[in-house]
Amino acid sequence: MPDSPQAEVDDPAGGPDLITFAEMPDRLEAAGLKRLSPQRCRQLAEEDPAWPVPLDQARKIGRMRLFDWRVIEPYFRSRTSRQGERTDLKDPPAADQ
Repeated sequence: MPDSPQAEVDDPAGGPDLITFAEMPDRLEAAGLKRLSPQRCRQLAEEDPAWPVPLDQARKIGRMRLFDWRVIEPYFRSRTSRQGERTDLKDPPAADQ
């Protein structure tokens, strides 16, 4: 139709590929990455400063937060796993006085 908006057609990448924390484990596995639980994905989003989309800026529908997989996937690809590292035994960072 000539009167239809062309925004979606002009974007070669298409619209955002939105996923929730619950869908992240399946996407990780399908991408050939280590499968993490939805709870671990949420924990990374809350605690890792390298997480690409701050939780307060993520799209929200009801109680679900939505993330664009094309933004999140590179984070998981470049992330180094530190299994078993005891962060409670490390000295806290020195406060500047």
